[in-house]
Amino acid sequence: MSQSISRRSFLKCAGSGAVSLAAALLTGVCAAAQQPCLAGEPALLDGKAAVELLGYAPAPELGGVLVYLSVENLSAASLPVDTSYLQSRGLRTREQLYSMGTGVTAACNGQSVPCGSFAAPLYNENAADASVFTLNLAAGRGALLHCFCAVPEDWQTLALTWHPDFAAGRSAVFTVRRDADEAALGPVPTTPAEVGSVVDL
Repeated sequence: MSQSISRRSFLKCAGSGAVSLAAALLTGVCAAAQQPCLAGEPALLDGKAAVELLGYAPAPELGGVLVYLSVENLSAASLPVDTSYLQSRGLRTREQLYSMGTGVTAACNGQSVPCGSFAAPLYNENAADASVFTLNLAAGRGALLHCFCAVPEDWQTLALTWHPDFAAGRSAVFTVRRDADEAALGPVPTTPAEVGSVVDL
């Protein structure tokens, strides 16, 4: 099982947020600092990166959902985004999956839920940006955050917060809606061992 996110697929999903992103850039205000963002509403983090919720896919065999966040580096320097996707290739248990990453947290019905995340280059030409431990996103490049969240069967909304090291203590908050944000961006892994093949570079 493998999944490849193409540039065309990304632009189709993210294009609806172009106007919102332009407004954020013009005002210099981080949208996430004002209120949680919905799918298609990009947040500007510290003037360095644009982050957008693309949607989620049910992952019942893993006890939750897979949420997709896109990240575009708007700065002139490389940004450490999150744990590299290369580390996902050795997963064997759910405990290992939900302990991945350090920058994303999740809450459902006001209660914290387990969330594991890793970052992968958005396009094939970005493969060189990934080290064994961290995805360092080059200037002008894009990445996809894969966030695996353990949610109850009757969940309706999920609050996802990303607080990367490069953003000087700032964070982006997104509201994932079960009835509105489901997206088919490719096959979803059914076991922890399959998670590493989500990214096919």
